[in-house]
Amino acid sequence: MRTTDLPLIRRSRLFAQVAEPDLTAMLTACFVQTLPAGAVLCRQGEKAEFLHIVLSGRVGLFGEAARDEALVEFFGPGDAFIVPAVVLDAPYLLTARLLDEGRILMWPAAAFRAQVRATGQLAYGAVLLLSGYWRTLIGQIKDLKLLSAIERLSAFLLALAPRDTGPVTVTLPGGRRLVAGRLGITPQSLSRAFAALRPLGVSGGGREVLIADLARLREFAGARMPR
Repeated sequence: MRTTDLPLIRRSRLFAQVAEPDLTAMLTACFVQTLPAGAVLCRQGEKAEFLHIVLSGRVGLFGEAARDEALVEFFGPGDAFIVPAVVLDAPYLLTARLLDEGRILMWPAAAFRAQVRATGQLAYGAVLLLSGYWRTLIGQIKDLKLLSAIERLSAFLLALAPRDTGPVTVTLPGGRRLVAGRLGITPQSLSRAFAALRPLGVSGGGREVLIADLARLREFAGARMPR
């Protein structure tokens, strides 16, 4: 692990209350792998062997059925993912795959559970992290039940924006087919949603999207969101 990785790791809620010397000691059980795009980190149904923390690149979590798969969520640098399976010593409910070349911190599951039991600050961090995941999950369920494709796309783009006002270019965390899966719509519906937002100053192709006026898009999204 590089010394430059530590500030990135500390961005996770998991380590919000863990003192620097304690974190350094905990991480001695870990190792880092550099992996290519498409590498599978864990598979749905397998027993959890590692807690994964993204150091670089982007990871997609996919739910798999007999003939299809759907993207559930993206994770990027500083994120720890599929923590519940590790804490519960249970099978993974999702498959994790690298969308870009990346570096992943691998924390053996048994060592992580031992640290959670022994360290109150880490246990508190796990509560914070899992509570955040729960709120994200509820937000996604509400969006699927209450919002149209255009509204879901508007909210997604606003969440990617690095600031509150003015023009901005956002980079989609994956290709548009993957974004469609994350939003629970077809690629065709995503294309129609982008077309519907064009009069509001949303344009671009591929993964780069220009939002000409964030305030205008936010006003549009706010007017259409359920109260």
